[in-house]
Amino acid sequence: MLRSLLWVPGTLILLAVLADLLVTSLKSGEGRLTRLVHTGLYRPMRALSRLARPREVLAWTPGVLVIGTLLVWIALTWLGWVLIFWSVPGWVVGADEGTPAQLGAVVYFVGFTISTLGLGELRPEGQLPRVLTALAALDGFFLVTFSITFLTPLAQAHGARRELALRIHRAGDTAQQLVLSGWQEHPQGLEGLFAEMASDLVQVDAQHRNAPYLHRFHDRFAEEDLHLLLPALGEALLIAEHGLKGPRLRGLRTLRASVMGMLESFAQVHDSDPPVPPLPDLAALRAAGLPLRDDADFAACLENETALRRALHAMVRQAGWSWDRVAPARQARTFEAV
Repeated sequence: MLRSLLWVPGTLILLAVLADLLVTSLKSGEGRLTRLVHTGLYRPMRALSRLARPREVLAWTPGVLVIGTLLVWIALTWLGWVLIFWSVPGWVVGADEGTPAQLGAVVYFVGFTISTLGLGELRPEGQLPRVLTALAALDGFFLVTFSITFLTPLAQAHGARRELALRIHRAGDTAQQLVLSGWQEHPQGLEGLFAEMASDLVQVDAQHRNAPYLHRFHDRFAEEDLHLLLPALGEALLIAEHGLKGPRLRGLRTLRASVMGMLESFAQVHDSDPPVPPLPDLAALRAAGLPLRDDADFAACLENETALRRALHAMVRQAGWSWDRVAPARQARTFEAV
């Protein structure tokens, strides 16, 4: 009796996988199943990174999450069709003798069917099982197609993240260096540097809005990790907006909107509540001759940016870095390491 009802959970499993494939592979967010898989794999990776060689462990997160997602899709699709074909005795029989197949043979038959390879030693018996076999093969084809649709844009997005991180790194490792580099070295000054960064960041922001699980991907080296260098760019933006005297810089709205967009997609994936980071040290900028407000005025202006700076700090902590790599603090001390 129970065996005859196995097609019900089998069908529900297939529908759940198909829905997750559509949501995740068509880049319209993160399916519930994918979120469960990513969360279940990401947490132990983070825990392991705190025990030994954190950068080496975190650098494996993209591969582990992607392979884990694909394996779960395949395993559940396989299981769903096995439950359906096993629910009725005799739906799968031996090709020669015509005897009903055992469970192991049904598993074998389904595996070859969804892989679209076909199988000669076992065959469906009856009109409905033949139709279901064709549907299973079509489902396997969809699985392969959507997996490619999932992987290809994901690889491109991860490459774009690294490219943007390297671009920021080469302009300056910290917020102070970014401001100084734009002020002294860029042909169009600080506004020109920010305009270039905004153009690249818009694309990366759009990719993260479509695939927020990219925020679970980490890199081994600091110059490749956008979760370290984006906060440096965000803090540099705040220094430029609130620390510089004179006319306000133009063209910062796009950059700020993209930074905020990245933080919003980050908050969809990670839930953290870090303290407000310390004020950046502006001594090097004063020494270089930049027209800066005094520290009290600068601190008062940054009080209105507390939420933004906490969000930037959360991104840094989640990636396993310390805030002093983003913007050295005014006081001569090293901020907490993660």
